[in-house]
Amino acid sequence: MTENSRIFFAMGRPLLTILLLAALAIAGTFLFVPFFPQNPDYHHFADTRTIAGIPNFWNVVSNLPFLLIGLLSLATIRRNAPATLFGVGLVLTAIGSSLYHLAPNDGTLLYDRIGIVIAVVPLVAMLAEEHEIATLVIAELIGIGSIVWWEANGDLRLYGIVQFLPGLLILALRRWKLAPVLVFYAIAKACELYDRQIFDALQFVSGHTLKHVAAAMSTFAIWWWLRERQPIALVESSPPGSGVRSSPAGETTT
Repeated sequence: MTENSRIFFAMGRPLLTILLLAALAIAGTFLFVPFFPQNPDYHHFADTRTIAGIPNFWNVVSNLPFLLIGLLSLATIRRNAPATLFGVGLVLTAIGSSLYHLAPNDGTLLYDRIGIVIAVVPLVAMLAEEHEIATLVIAELIGIGSIVWWEANGDLRLYGIVQFLPGLLILALRRWKLAPVLVFYAIAKACELYDRQIFDALQFVSGHTLKHVAAAMSTFAIWWWLRERQPIALVESSPPGSGVRSSPAGETTT
């Protein structure tokens, strides 16, 4: 057995699952899913009302929850690279999505998606439970690479993998405490798909605005999960003999 083989088989189940599922997702998508371009009609949102001089007002200001949750995460979650990038990514998502909705087009959509990728990818590293930094670097490179690939070729297949892989991993690894993430994400995608129908039915709010709210709730569920894992600082400051210790997954046990 080679040294590389020993390293591979020494990996924990979560990391092996991530590697195998990611490889299968990328290979399967590019083999069996045809070229997937950006739909030019995507930018034609139902609610285009200008309020207080702000075009597409509600689609712009509904990004505020991302900003608040991002700042909350940066203020309350332990200082490691994945958690920090999660918070930073949410702040960038709020800014990028707001810029996009002020003037929706393919060029400004780039700002929106960069923030989303930076925020979503760290969850993969958090689920790995080992080699977090290496996993984070590889995952972020693939995430940013999906944006570069879309910009260069107009193909969204790799970006789609980056969006949906964390949800698949939550199911594959049975992280049921993160189930609300999947529920709110599914609601967000449904609201996005039925943007016009929801606006026609409710009149005062569109599906895309509700999509932002539901997606923000999905990120709030991630923050809640991170908060329950306990900041490392709390573990390190616990007095000797208190019975508090850190588990291999970075969670605090008693």
